[in-house]
Amino acid sequence: MLKRKSRCLFMVIPAVVLCLFLSFAGCTHLDKPDEIVGTSDTYLDWGKNPPGSKDRARHTIEGKKPFEWWYFDGHLDDGRTFVGVFLDPNFTTGKPGVAFSLYGKDWSKQSRLLTLKDSEMTASKEDVNVECPAGFVRRLDDESYRVSWNVDGMQADLKLTTIAPGWMPHGADGVNEDHLDFFWTVHQARNRIEGTITENGVTKQVTGIGYADHNWGKKPLNEITRKWIWGRILAGEYTIIYADVDYYDPAVRSRPLYIARGSEVLVGAGSPTIRQSDFVTHPVLQRHYPRQVEIRFNEGGVKADIHIRYKALVEEIDLLTVSDLNGFTQWIARTFVARPTYFRVMGDFTGTITRDGKSDAISGECMYELMGFQ
Repeated sequence: MLKRKSRCLFMVIPAVVLCLFLSFAGCTHLDKPDEIVGTSDTYLDWGKNPPGSKDRARHTIEGKKPFEWWYFDGHLDDGRTFVGVFLDPNFTTGKPGVAFSLYGKDWSKQSRLLTLKDSEMTASKEDVNVECPAGFVRRLDDESYRVSWNVDGMQADLKLTTIAPGWMPHGADGVNEDHLDFFWTVHQARNRIEGTITENGVTKQVTGIGYADHNWGKKPLNEITRKWIWGRILAGEYTIIYADVDYYDPAVRSRPLYIARGSEVLVGAGSPTIRQSDFVTHPVLQRHYPRQVEIRFNEGGVKADIHIRYKALVEEIDLLTVSDLNGFTQWIARTFVARPTYFRVMGDFTGTITRDGKSDAISGECMYELMGFQ
């Protein structure tokens, strides 16, 4: 009798443990949405002004685990694409760092990420000027920057000259207000790239079109926002930037839309309608991204109607793998707490921009990103 009870108990305990494991593992499950629609009842005018020197500079941030980064990307005329970031500190590690990724024509990727000591990166609080052993950001004049990366044998030295001006959105309802926890400004909505990139010991002259912006915040991003979609569209003379940020605080809504034609800013608003639909679930990361994105706006004499259709997923990142957590802690977090992820998607867009009754058809290829912290 005792042996039979022992055998039963031996079989029951693993079953209970397995059930508990499966139950807890479901904590990180997120249902796939049918669609996500961000819209506003009223027109939110967020101005058309570029950032000032203090906005471009490093900020004095008081809070729980503050972060700040300067972001650059570019589409080169030889078919390659780059993304480079200076982080002081990085929102995942709490340390300063530098990242540089170079994508081939087929979106094959070479990526470098270097974490630095606190003393190895300096950043001015008067204007943008970032220096570290792995590169720098320097503002040359009102129209141009020089940026450089030198990370594990991959080097880039580029001059970025403004084509479409920057934007410091400002107004009510969730943008760059002092009481908020997350801030964002565009340094150059579109720039002309000239310089060199060295890959595998081979240096090539490069030209292209790029973008530069700047983010900072007072506490960990995963405590500020659940997720966001962000994208940029270059269509002839038109430069379009949009985003929809899902804050935990229901009183904060951040849905910026910037439209410029050439060097003239036509729209600086916080009230477009952004609809995400046709979601697909990544088979490994178990998070969802949309294959259809619609942007609609009709205020101030400008109407925009844009439809983006999925073309290819070019990057998928488990953000825990780029944190400073050890492998076991990552597994615990991924299984029981959250699965923070990043997706970069290529799409084809079509649409119209109408200004004072005159419409321009636009079409082409674009990228959009999905960041999620749940």
